[in-house]
Amino acid sequence: MMKKAILPLRPCALLVSCFIAGLAQAQTISITGDSTPAGEMGASYDTARIIVGNTSAGALDVRGGGKLTSTDVFLGQAPGGNGTTTVDGSGSSWVINAPFDVGLVIGQGQGSGSLKITNGASVTNNKSLTASNSPESIALIEVAGTNSALTSNGRCLWGRSDTTTVQITNGGVVQCGQNGSIGFGSVTLAGTGSKWVMGTDLYMAGATDMHPTLNIGEGSVVEIGGTMELPSFADGTTPTSATVNIEGSTTPGALAAASLLFGPNEAGVLNFNHSDTSGNYQFATPMTGPGKVYVLNGGTTTLTGNNSYAGGTSVTEGTLRAGSATALSSATAFSIGTNGTLDTGSFSPTLSSLHHGGTVTMLAGGTSSTLTVSGEYYGHLGSMALNTVLGDSSAASQKLIVNGNAMGLTTLNITNLGGAGAQTTGNGILVVQVAGTSFGNFELPEPGYIEAGGFRYSLAKVGNNWYLQSEEQLEAAAPAASVACDPSELNGADTLVATCKVSLSVAATADLPINLTLPATHPRYTTTCSSPITVPANATEASCTITAVASEGANGADVTAVLAIAPPTVADAYTITGPAAEVVIKAVEGREGGGGDNGGGDNGGGAVPHKVPTMGAAGLMAMASILSLLGLRRVRKDRTAV
Repeated sequence: MMKKAILPLRPCALLVSCFIAGLAQAQTISITGDSTPAGEMGASYDTARIIVGNTSAGALDVRGGGKLTSTDVFLGQAPGGNGTTTVDGSGSSWVINAPFDVGLVIGQGQGSGSLKITNGASVTNNKSLTASNSPESIALIEVAGTNSALTSNGRCLWGRSDTTTVQITNGGVVQCGQNGSIGFGSVTLAGTGSKWVMGTDLYMAGATDMHPTLNIGEGSVVEIGGTMELPSFADGTTPTSATVNIEGSTTPGALAAASLLFGPNEAGVLNFNHSDTSGNYQFATPMTGPGKVYVLNGGTTTLTGNNSYAGGTSVTEGTLRAGSATALSSATAFSIGTNGTLDTGSFSPTLSSLHHGGTVTMLAGGTSSTLTVSGEYYGHLGSMALNTVLGDSSAASQKLIVNGNAMGLTTLNITNLGGAGAQTTGNGILVVQVAGTSFGNFELPEPGYIEAGGFRYSLAKVGNNWYLQSEEQLEAAAPAASVACDPSELNGADTLVATCKVSLSVAATADLPINLTLPATHPRYTTTCSSPITVPANATEASCTITAVASEGANGADVTAVLAIAPPTVADAYTITGPAAEVVIKAVEGREGGGGDNGGGDNGGGAVPHKVPTMGAAGLMAMASILSLLGLRRVRKDRTAV
């Protein structure tokens, strides 16, 4: 029989210690530091009031599925107090059942506190209050991860006396059953599924020096069952500012409320600070009150609500588009920056005033829509795109209507919707109507006119208004094309060049190809000329070259290269004038000889004879002296022989 092994003492001790450690880790609720109560509370714990970080540091952790129930809670209660709480993990929860109105207080009486809910944990209370009772009370709330949730069945009052920072990220959810407020501090949402739900109204900034900010980032949503007041004010004080930022690139943050009410003194700001250019982003919440709306960061935002807010609307970079007849408020002043676009869609909006240095487009509105400015219009070198049927004076056209004065300079980009062209009569086709004084100018882009059919339309000012007026264009005569080469004779040495120019009698408005009859191929020259040669638009010349090649042997005779204008491919594109151009490549002296062996009286049929060298007078005298000496020597020799 096999005996069972008995573990030695030291491994047994190790197993026991590991088991004890495991039991210790199962204690998922822990309250430490300057806190009441304090200790390891096990997997679930039910108690009365909890204070974490009374006058110094304290901590509360609920992890691993722990269940904590308490009455009211204070995280950082008094000066010097700092209470930090973490509820982490799926199934971990904290239920706060306060017998009074307030259940969860984070940072009060110059204390600071934080609450972090992560990885699917949850905290439920009847009302949450942060940074209250005195300045220097600081609060932090973080809700992060799918299924992580902070639920207040009543109100959420955040940043009452000093800064509160709330971060809702990566699918976290905060829900407030009734109304709520943001005083000092910020609320930031980011990530798909991240959400803040408000049962009724949300108030931002209730007193002087409050500058709350709500950042609604990529993929996140803020839902408000009632009105968002941006800002509100309490006790007759004047709020400084309150700002909402819509951010993101692919799925920008969404704000849905029954209405958005801008508070007094234009202190509320709504920034469309996203970069989504797809055109899919829509903002449907109706806006009222004296606020400011900015379009930034290059994104496209379509307003679809019934908007009547005053204040100002500035499109600095990106596009603001009308998605309903009342989307562009008639009570607000619009300003379009150099990189901004205002798109009226298919509607006919009325604007309070318009400063325009970017792009305004009406192209989606056919030919019947209008853009009306009830006050002043200022053109800051911007452009306006509108549709017109280019016909006679009764033709349909979109219009800019200015009930005040028109100033500055604006370019009108006219798109012709099917007009075949016709002669206008009277004033022409009305495109800009000014009830006040036209101090400024409207113009067409280069070349300063539009053509349709055989008619050319120009922009003319009549009184205070601007009209398109047409005149029939006579068919221009075809330009005459000629060719000449300079010089017309080359002496045959290598690389000597003649430049050949094809010239037009008048410049064409478009590139004009000219057909050529090219010189025959010959070893005595090369050419860069090809057919066709193109004379550029608004020019009268194009050139090519003929280059000489030195003669060798039998190729030494003079050669003529002929370049001529050929008829056009398109009838009447040009006419031919003048003779063909000729370049003579001359023979090089001393290299000729194609007529024979240079013998005979005629020098070989025209070849150049060889020259016989001659002697000068001094040479002849020297030769005579030498011959005389030789003769004298001969005579003396003969006498000696006798």
